[in-house]
Amino acid sequence: MKRKAIKPLLQAVLRGVQNRHIKSYEIYQPVLLSEGKESDAARDCENRWEAIYRAMQEHGAQSMVDLGSCEGYYVIKAARAGVPFCMGIDFDQRRTFTSTNQVILNDLPNAGFMIGEVSEGLLNAMPRFDTVVFMSVLHHIMYQNGLDHCRRLMQALHGKVGKFLIFEMGQSDEIKESWAKDMPDMGTDPHTWIADFLKSCGFRSIEIVGTTSSFLGEAERALFKAQP
Repeated sequence: MKRKAIKPLLQAVLRGVQNRHIKSYEIYQPVLLSEGKESDAARDCENRWEAIYRAMQEHGAQSMVDLGSCEGYYVIKAARAGVPFCMGIDFDQRRTFTSTNQVILNDLPNAGFMIGEVSEGLLNAMPRFDTVVFMSVLHHIMYQNGLDHCRRLMQALHGKVGKFLIFEMGQSDEIKESWAKDMPDMGTDPHTWIADFLKSCGFRSIEIVGTTSSFLGEAERALFKAQP
């Protein structure tokens, strides 16, 4: 069956809207522009993607979901790398508009996005994915709703991880951030604290597969890979 493309004039209009839209707010991740070029962004995402893709190749992952997908960088990277089923979920309408437009404008198969908040209800209803990416989100939930709530979320997520989880979160030593004072005290070794937290939620074979600077640059975050 032949796919029908959007008419060229409408594509040009949509690309103009997209270009104006990504200038209307601070984009967190690089956005795919025309001819395969990428925009600048607030975060350097390439090193994280390399760690994710190495793990996907190692485990033969055929599906991926990114919880808190922002502009969709990792979902789009996975789809362009040939992963058959790639999905992103984000609560921010602006970012979901950006990510969805990239799929349409660049004619990317096997990638899609939905608006949704990470909750027990969503996780319980979500199908299992070989790869689950959950980065830079849980600390926002933790300082608002507490440690026990986050543990229940992660326990619900555990059952949806087919092969491995890629996980990263903010730390209590990021003292320049207004939310740091409302986080649990992770002590002098936040990476060990987070690894122990993942274990308490049922994950195993937890290892650090990369590091990245915190958003304001005052701490080093660990990028974890964990198996269910």
